Amino acid sequence: MRRARTTKAILAVAAFAANAGVPPPVLLAAAGLSPALLAGPDADLLHSQELRLWDEAARLTEDRDFGLHLAEWIVRCAEDLFDVLAFALRSCATLGDHYRLASRYIRLVNQGVFLTVEEDPDVVRLVHGHYHEPSTPPRHPVEGLLALSLLQGRQTVGEEFVPRAVCFVHPRPARVSEHERIFRAPVQYGCPRNELILDRALLARTQRQAEPRLLAMLDRQLTGLLSELPEQNRFQDAVRRCMLDELPHREPAITAVAVKLHMSPRSLQRRLQSEGSSFAQVLFELRRDLALRYLREDRIATGEVGFLLGFLDAASFQRAFKRWTGTTPAQYRRSTRERSSPTQ
Repeated sequence: MRRARTTKAILAVAAFAANAGVPPPVLLAAAGLSPALLAGPDADLLHSQELRLWDEAARLTEDRDFGLHLAEWIVRCAEDLFDVLAFALRSCATLGDHYRLASRYIRLVNQGVFLTVEEDPDVVRLVHGHYHEPSTPPRHPVEGLLALSLLQGRQTVGEEFVPRAVCFVHPRPARVSEHERIFRAPVQYGCPRNELILDRALLARTQRQAEPRLLAMLDRQLTGLLSELPEQNRFQDAVRRCMLDELPHREPAITAVAVKLHMSPRSLQRRLQSEGSSFAQVLFELRRDLALRYLREDRIATGEVGFLLGFLDAASFQRAFKRWTGTTPAQYRRSTRERSSPTQ
């Protein structure tokens, strides 16, 4: 399981818990984490450890709605925990620009999650999820992020707008009065994905503190910070893993992969497009890479490779491989053997 550096989200959780009377050393000890975690940005932790910290913070503070209240606290008095990103979000010209920028730079806050803006003709969907979905859907960090997105949006445009709906993957909690108070909209639980659904017209709302020149400078700074993060959470990688589950039984279908990732096929395509790719491109690259690897291994017969890649017959694989490499699978295998043989 991959590790990530300390995130801004972790610092916010620890600060809010401390504000509620739980000292950071007590919180970290309860979660089984080292005190060095809060010493700097390079401390190492697993995403599962981060989620455990959220749960322990809610337990120790005895706050059944820890994520919701953390979001309110950040908007009220602690936005500067997110320094450059907070200033950039406030400097955007419109609410739509605000949410698009948040989606682009969410990894600076938490490297394990994504926030996607899906724009339909009448509605916009802010979709939140984890690159590596935990077995038990987390409640507090998800509720916190969607509440923060809504509250920051209300604050920056100076309008108490209300979502059309709010959807959560996790089950309905025993008490939902705080959800109703904050979102003031229908809240649904046990949904396929976490999302905040807003009227599309809201994206055109102007922000009160828009600063285009400042935003241009901050955007360059954020781009530099993002480039320093390890490229370990690309959405393409998650799609490739799902495709591998489908192979060699069949050619991976976008519908089946979308179901595995708890999203619609259209959302999956949009996420890939945001990374400059497509479903067909990811499948092409996966099949090509696997074909080259299998053909370098003598234990796999040339005739079997196509079936391992989900092709219906050997002829279809032969044609595809020739398009990829300009040579046949048998010719490629012979050439690799010749290159690896000792010179006579």
